[in-house]
This record gives sequence, C-alpha cells and structure tokens, in this order.
Amino acid sequence: MTQHPAGVALVVAVVVLAVLSSMLAALSIRITMVKHRQSYRIEYQRARYALDSALKYTITMLPNQKFAVAPREGLPDFSDLFWMSEQQYALFLQNWVSQATDEQVEKVFKEGVSLESMAPLSMSEMLEKMAGIFGVAADDPNASTTGQESTDPDTSEIVAIDPNDIEVPGPYGPPWPYVIKPIELEIGPAKVTITIEDENAKLPLAWAITNKDEINKQSEAVLATFGAWMAMDKTELMTLQSQLNEIYQYKVFELNPSPILLPQPRAATPTRQTRSTRSRRTRRTRTQTTPPAAQTQPQVRPAIAHATDFAKLFHSGLLDRESLARSVGHTALPNESALKYLALWGSQRVNVNTAPRHVLEAALTFGGDPVELTEKIIQKRQEKPIESIDELKKIFYGESQIIEQAKDYLTTTSNFFKIRVVSQSGNARASAVLTVIKEGKNVERLAILYGH
Repeated sequence: MTQHPAGVALVVAVVVLAVLSSMLAALSIRITMVKHRQSYRIEYQRARYALDSALKYTITMLPNQKFAVAPREGLPDFSDLFWMSEQQYALFLQNWVSQATDEQVEKVFKEGVSLESMAPLSMSEMLEKMAGIFGVAADDPNASTTGQESTDPDTSEIVAIDPNDIEVPGPYGPPWPYVIKPIELEIGPAKVTITIEDENAKLPLAWAITNKDEINKQSEAVLATFGAWMAMDKTELMTLQSQLNEIYQYKVFELNPSPILLPQPRAATPTRQTRSTRSRRTRRTRTQTTPPAAQTQPQVRPAIAHATDFAKLFHSGLLDRESLARSVGHTALPNESALKYLALWGSQRVNVNTAPRHVLEAALTFGGDPVELTEKIIQKRQEKPIESIDELKKIFYGESQIIEQAKDYLTTTSNFFKIRVVSQSGNARASAVLTVIKEGKNVERLAILYGH
C-alpha cells in the first residue's frame, strides 16, 4: 500500500490546530470568567462601602430628625387604597379632584406634573372616559342621559386626572408607610437609596404569641380580622397559627416587658489538690486549696432586647415569609401583600394616627366591634392628629369602653422605625435593614440584617 506522507502531515496539523483552538477558546472563557468575578468583587466592595457609609450617615442624622404627622385635611386618604382596584382608584381620585381646590390638587402631583399641563375634557368626553373604565357602552343610557354637552359653565369642562400622576400622601407626607421621602445618594460609583418606615403603623405579629388565655383568644380574633381584610383563607390562617405556635416554644409576648436576667453559671465547688514532690532525702506531700470563684454581678439584657429576639425569630426559617409576601390580588397599588402590613421587628403598639384602616380595625378588635369606631377615627385624624389615648376616649365617649380595653395595644405617637438601605454599584447590590427605637433625640439600635 502506498503511503502519502504529505496527507498524513496535513491531517495531523489540522488535528493539532483544532486542539490548540479549543484550548485557546477554553482559556479565553476562563480568563473572561475570572475577570467577571474580579470585576464583581470590586463592584460589591464599592456597594458595601457605600452601604456602610449610608448606614453611618442615617444613624448620625436620626437624633435630629423629627417624624411629625403632616396636616392632611382635604387630601385623599391613604387608608383604603390597598384594597381598591384600578377602576375604583381612578373613580376615587376623580371624585376627590372634583371637590378639591387647585392648591390641594397640586400638593399630590408627582414631580414634573401640574394642572396647567392637563387638557380639560368636556362633560360628554368625561362620561365616555368613565364609561370606558367600567366597560360600559358609550351609548348606554346609564352612562349618559343625553347626547348633548352641558351648557352649565361650572360643569361643561372637567380636568381628567391620570391616577399615575398622583401620589397619595401617607400620614407623614410621603406614601405609606414612609416617614420621610426616600433619600437617594451617590457615594463614589454606587447609588444608594434610604427609606425609613413607621413600624407602629403595622400590625405586630408578636401579639399572637402569648401565654395568657384571655389575651390569646383576643389575639386570635385580631389575626382573623386582619386575615379577612387580606383575603387569607382558613388554611392559610391555620398554617400561620401553626408557625406561630412553634415560635411560641422559644419566645412569649408580653406588654411592657422587664429586662432579661441572664442565668448565672453555677459556681465551681472548691477542690483540694494534692501535689507530690520528690527529693533525694525526703518525700513530702503538700495540699493546696483553691479559693472559691469570685462573686460576679448578675448579667442583664435591657427590655428592648425582647424586640431583637422577636426580630430574629420572625426572620428565621420558623416563619414562612414567602407565603405572606404573595400578592393579595389585583389592586391599584403594586406588590400588596399581608407581609407589607405586618410588623416583624418586635414593636408592641399600633399608632391610631398612621395605621391604615385594616390594621387599625384589627388592633381595635381587642376592645370589641371596631368597624364604626375605626371609621370615626379615620375621619377625625384627617382634621387633626389625635394627641393621646385619653383624648381619644373623650372624643368618642360612646366607644370609650372599646378604647379602654384596647388601650394597651394603641399609641398616638410612633417610636419604632425600620431603616432600609440599598446600595447598587454596577451589577453588585448590597442591602441592610436596621430597626431603632427613637424617643426624641435618643436613638437605640435594636437589630440589623444584611442582604444582597
């Protein structure tokens, strides 16, 4: 058989080239991955540095920051927005705009939006627009009684407000539950967002963990009221209660808790030690007695440590927060869930001036039937914030018994706040949540959790 050295050499050369090419491609991919990892580490370090700097800034700023409830008379109320569909929300805002002054309307517009930029609609156009929102035919007699435009100068033209242009203020001015507008910073290449939330405006989940029979029954009713508002079915409530029963094995809720006295280690019993020494001439035995352990002062954790304990338990695997974070359904506001309205950081009371309707109604369940009283409180706090629980009892004398029975779970000023800091640098993200108790200029840090 005739051999062709040139052909064999060519095949070998092609194979070698193919192997080298694949090795070069693999090496190139590996180098690219290493570069990406190194780049991400650098970006994460920048994000984390910005995060730590923002936390220090926030903690330094807090003592001089006042979180005062803002005047809200004449403004749309935040209490029921969470349950409204887009159609109900649009109608709610349009009804409010029809009665509000131009100054009141301007207060709630998002940045860059003004009344002057909006073209007025005729009455027939407005009716046709509203008919379209609710899926009614334009010639439906229920949508419009006549095909003629009104000649009344007061009603011939109406300004149609886009719900996306309005930001309904919460009790402090920014949207609920923020107490100040989100702060945006640039620290080096990182962009940082700081938000501060009112934890006293949420329902404390710790209420459901108590060893007092009477309060336990009331807390079950409170949780049932809240669950009904959030459309939680019986199975979901039972699952939540089962998880809370498991947490109960580790921690029990009580109002106004005392400092925690840590158990002392048992003192060591004095012992006699024998040591033998040998010498060339004699053998002596010497006995030594060790002195008893010095008396130590009892170790005490402050009362606020209870809140830290609950924060750790509620953010552990004992509580399924993912199911609580599921959307409650189609609403005008995005990301509505039970988790948004639950206090998981150990707060004890609900602020009657800042809680939305369903949270306030659930808290008042401790005193009895809360529906009518909740509506009265919402109307009253729109005019002026309620100064004290005693004032609340005087204003609503007929419901004073309900207020008296629920007063230990209510407050009129918030002192428990959650601070969330998110830092982004390139593709890297770092975040932290810090909770504090703020009394005037005194700020006590409770718990901090880091995330990515």
